[in-house]
Formats: sequence, C-alpha cells, structure tokens
Amino acid sequence: MTKRTRLGVVTTGHGPRDEYIHFHERFLRALGADVEIVIRHIYDGIPLEALTPHQVGKEKPNLGAHVHVAGAVGNHMGDGWEHRFYDLDFAIGKVQRAIDLLEQEDGVDMVLLACAAEFPEGAISAGTMLIHPRELMFDIAGNLARGSRQRIRIGALVDAEHADEDRKDWARKPFFDRIELVMAPITTGWLDAAQELGRRQVDYAFFFGYGVGLAPLDPRTEIPSLEAAIGAPLVLPHRAAVLFLRNILRPPLNDYAYLPEGWGKP
Repeated sequence: MTKRTRLGVVTTGHGPRDEYIHFHERFLRALGADVEIVIRHIYDGIPLEALTPHQVGKEKPNLGAHVHVAGAVGNHMGDGWEHRFYDLDFAIGKVQRAIDLLEQEDGVDMVLLACAAEFPEGAISAGTMLIHPRELMFDIAGNLARGSRQRIRIGALVDAEHADEDRKDWARKPFFDRIELVMAPITTGWLDAAQELGRRQVDYAFFFGYGVGLAPLDPRTEIPSLEAAIGAPLVLPHRAAVLFLRNILRPPLNDYAYLPEGWGKP
C-alpha cells in the first residue's frame, strides 16, 4: 500500500479558500492519485490594519491577495472580501513562512504555490519540492514554440497596469523570437480582452490568474465564455499545475484504464 501524498498549497491572502481544496483534490483523485490537500494562507492571523501599511498600487512590485474587509461587497469570493495588492518584499517573507509551516508543522511532501506571480530568483524555496505554476506556464509556451516551424501567435491576457512589464517578461524567454506575442490588456473586463484575442486570431492564449473561474460566486460559464471568445486553447495555471502534479504523485497512473477493455497481453 502506497503512502498518501500530502500536498501543501500556499495561497496569497486570507482563508478560507475551499475552492482550492476541492479543485486540486477532486481533479487529482479522479485521475487515480492518492492525495490529501493541506492549505496555508500567508496572511491568516494578520488583521487588515496590519496589512494596510504594505498596500501598494499595481505599478509597483506586488503580490495580489484576497483579504477580509468588513462591509465589502461585490467580490466574487462573497461579501466581506476584497482583492488588494501588497508590497512584494513584504509578501515574500509571508510566503516563505507558509512554506516552512507546511513542511515543518504539517508534514507535507511537496508544496504548490496557488499563484502565478513572478518572484525574484531564489527568493523562496522549499526543503521538499516547490511547484511554481508560472514556470510551468512558460515551459508550455516554450514547447509550443519549439514544436512548430512557424512562428505561433500566442495571446496573453494581462492587467493593463502591468502590460509593459509582462511584455518584457515574455521578451526575456529564450523562445521569444519563435513566437508572435499578442497582448490583450484587461481594461473593462476579462471578456473584452478575450474578444480582442479572438479578433487577432491567436493560436493559443495564456492567462496567469491562478484559479480564475473557481471562486464560489464565479459564474460556471465564465471560463468557457473566455475560451469561446478567444477561439483557441486557453492555458491556465491551475490546470497546468494539476496536470503536472499527476505525473509525480502516487500511485502511478493506470494507463490501461484509458485503453479498450481487454487490451494488452495478460
């Protein structure tokens, strides 16, 4: 009997974030993985007034976070939530502490960041294994670029305030000269940006928002609507993460479960 894998998940704000437990656990178990999700939220136990001095605008290095705000309404997490941005250097220390607690107190076997933000090289680390969906996303893009004799058109849904930095980030990748990057800054909403990518006829689209469409009040049609507007495969970090994870979780994937009944020599 194999040992169940304890997968630690780090979120970048307050808890609870039950959608992350449900999605990762159900997806991976559906593909035969024996996994238990253990979650830590980097600002749990820290009240809003202690976070406020570290709040910044999107134009500065930051890490976005869903946090509890008394009286707030209209957030897709429900009433009492807001999405705010905090100084990246401040947030990094909290992320590292969450990783350490997952490993030292919760005994996890590996850690997944439930975000796709950019961190400085070597800023965070784990004693076990640290899975950063941002890197998985760029690995997918790189493989797409190398797998075609043509320059593929990759669309990117990005925050309007951070679009210039995002383009520079793509431009630093070694495969950049093999793609045509089409940026769609989000100004009025995700769907408008997705429609712009559809008009530009991209081959693939990337959206680096971790868990988009999974929150309790997100419409079930939200992500399908984006994909339909784009008219091309949409690569999302939470999908990239679980598909990668299934390859390294126990027990091994039962390949024969996906072949015809009786296939193969007994």
